[in-house]
Amino acid sequence: MAWVPHKGPQTLALSINEQTYEILYGGARGGGKTDAGIVWMLKGVHSPNYVGLCIRRNHSDLRNWIDRAVELFPNARVSGKPTVFTFPKGGKIYTGHLKDQNAYSQFQGWEIHRLLIEEVGQIPDELSYLKLLSSVRSTCDVKPQAFLTANPGGPGHQWLKKRFKIGKNESNKAFRDPISGRKRVFIPATVEDNPTLADADPAYVKFLDSLPEPMRSSWRYGDWDVFAGQYFSEWEPSKHLIEKKDAKNLGFFNRANHRYIGIDWGYSAPFSAIWVEVTPKGRVLCYRELYGTERHPMEWGELIAKHSQGENITMSLGDPSMWTRNPMSWRKPEAPMYADQSIANALMGFGDSPLVPNLNPANNDRVNGWRNIAQKMHWDDKNDPNFYILKGSCPNLTRTIPDMIFDEKRPEDLDTTLEDHAVDALRYALTHVQSPIDVKVKTKDESEYERLLNPDPDSWTYTFN
Repeated sequence: MAWVPHKGPQTLALSINEQTYEILYGGARGGGKTDAGIVWMLKGVHSPNYVGLCIRRNHSDLRNWIDRAVELFPNARVSGKPTVFTFPKGGKIYTGHLKDQNAYSQFQGWEIHRLLIEEVGQIPDELSYLKLLSSVRSTCDVKPQAFLTANPGGPGHQWLKKRFKIGKNESNKAFRDPISGRKRVFIPATVEDNPTLADADPAYVKFLDSLPEPMRSSWRYGDWDVFAGQYFSEWEPSKHLIEKKDAKNLGFFNRANHRYIGIDWGYSAPFSAIWVEVTPKGRVLCYRELYGTERHPMEWGELIAKHSQGENITMSLGDPSMWTRNPMSWRKPEAPMYADQSIANALMGFGDSPLVPNLNPANNDRVNGWRNIAQKMHWDDKNDPNFYILKGSCPNLTRTIPDMIFDEKRPEDLDTTLEDHAVDALRYALTHVQSPIDVKVKTKDESEYERLLNPDPDSWTYTFN
């Protein structure tokens, strides 16, 4: 069938030369992403050695793509499950889907000349994407390239925005990665850039216009600064990140305040500890974090003890699963035998003075825990938030809070496939915080009056009738 790209983003996307390694096409709904990706795959079919691969999140999504590809690949032979398109000169386009975490490494060892990932924003983290991208290479006359389509939102929203510098760099203009030297480009498109849809179904455009915010900005206009599905939608760095002097004005860094540590255990996955301080007015400040991988429990315990020196920690709260006996809880990596102790035991250490002060299992009610954090974050024109992070003190918590999205299967919960370790540690800490009593400081006159009434408060008082 005859197919001609629309003027604008589609034409630009298909004209990008092979000097650009990664192309991200999309933004709003209905921008003509699917057709652009399918036609882009044809660029290498002249070579008998050509290998293309199209990936979608699940098989039902892939089925719709295959139906459209059959229409646009009239000369290809279709066979197999998953579907393979074989072209007259021998080139092949394979299809696949990412049904689980193991799927990201199933193409390891392949030489993929052109990789198309439909709805790449469904990939939760950049590392999983890089596992796929690592197979995009070439020893033949077809230069390697990746074509990605996406809308704002989804688990991969933040890493995509950062990787393609959306909102920072000029759109439609390739930039070079400073380490790899390879070029990337982001090409935004809206439904107006796809007259085939806009003219045939004007009601769909009106539907996009009718959506509530932030869905309308995301789906209608492709706005990457807001997106539907963000869990902590009231997170605003200008409100929640504060300097130390401003924190002091709000009552923080007072020795009378209560301090807590929230701990989320991890070895291969990140370990996270967050220190919080609570004022008599219920304001919360996160002022320190530990974050990392592949350290043993007692090592983390020693680091927590070191950073907590001189501080009166009211309570430390950890994932209740840390109290399960586990051979992973050895005290030190050089220990020749496993310790028959839980991770919590090893974190506390085995001396007279525990490394992690007052460590207790936290309430693990996820939904109420997330709502508690969101409530602390809440602010409006008349009220300031009760949740703050000291600027520069908790980089991983600051980085991952805006990444959190709702779980599709359990809408009240947070998507557990994301990098949620720092927010888990915060949740554990905040489920048990109590504000200290606001002790009123007596004036000089009040103190003198009290002294006259009771000149020697430590002595016995006798009453004679």
